[in-house]
Amino acid sequence: MNSRECILAALRREAPAWIPTFEWLVDRRVREALCPGGDELDFVVRAGWDAVVVYADDHPDTDGKTQYVDEWGLTVRRATEEYPVVVGHRFDRAEDLDSFTPPDPLAEWHFRSLCKAVKRFGGEKAIVFRLRDAYSLPRYLVGMENLMMLMAGEPEFVRKLIGIAVDYYVAMARRAAALGADVFWTSDDYCDNRGPVMGPQRWRSLCLPGLQRLIRELKPLGKPFIKHCDGNVNPILDDLVRAGIDCIDPIDANAGVELADVKARFGGRVAIKGGVPVKLLCDGDPRQVRECVKACIETAGPEGYILSSTSDITASVKPENYAAMLDAWREYR
Repeated sequence: MNSRECILAALRREAPAWIPTFEWLVDRRVREALCPGGDELDFVVRAGWDAVVVYADDHPDTDGKTQYVDEWGLTVRRATEEYPVVVGHRFDRAEDLDSFTPPDPLAEWHFRSLCKAVKRFGGEKAIVFRLRDAYSLPRYLVGMENLMMLMAGEPEFVRKLIGIAVDYYVAMARRAAALGADVFWTSDDYCDNRGPVMGPQRWRSLCLPGLQRLIRELKPLGKPFIKHCDGNVNPILDDLVRAGIDCIDPIDANAGVELADVKARFGGRVAIKGGVPVKLLCDGDPRQVRECVKACIETAGPEGYILSSTSDITASVKPENYAAMLDAWREYR
């Protein structure tokens, strides 16, 4: 059983040859400390991950640019963290959507990073392709504050935005599957530490149907579906599982989501990824990290568990702590 097979077995809620690991993103400063001179794919080898995560390229040429306008007309800025930030939205009024033509999800430049990862790791490591679902794109297109008001006052307009997003990502996913993607994940964060930012009922009314349609249309592709959502997902966790996801991520104890509880309640229905608090990786020491990794594996493994942090390996993570996490994973996996 190789790394790819271990990931797929875990996502089927089976016990793989070893408990696998990977992260959604590692900040360049941590990468450079642990893999000097290497790029994102070199780091996958250095860390020994069982999967490589691929983000669709959002612009045909962003090399060296700290700010650019993407295909949706959104102003995107690269700041101190690795993850780019949308700093300018597209629509101010519902009427602006009438003359809008969505961009082409099948433009070949979207898949350059995917093809590069497949060429290097295909068949050996799981190729995990990032999509969006029903929240992130609408939020970016109209702005966070405006979206909250539109959800309350113009829900049909929000449903149109969600429909555009789902159509786009269904088409992109089908192409990614044909090019070699093994697993899909969506990174829309609906929740803060209190629960869904728009409230559970409004989330169920507006966002959940879009997520359900995305999953339903992707199921024929035969690829596992990981749902990522930071924060306190407890109020909507049953809904997410019933929507048909194959794995829930990232199980953030600092937001009140306990790994043992999720395993006990849902371990027979979905795989679980996550469990090692980013706060610990930032503020703790290697001994504490090792103890946490061992506890996570004992709690959630061996069936249907993927070890990872509770979000990303951010710029604030101490490189020695992430190195300790990887060392402990190799020992206890």
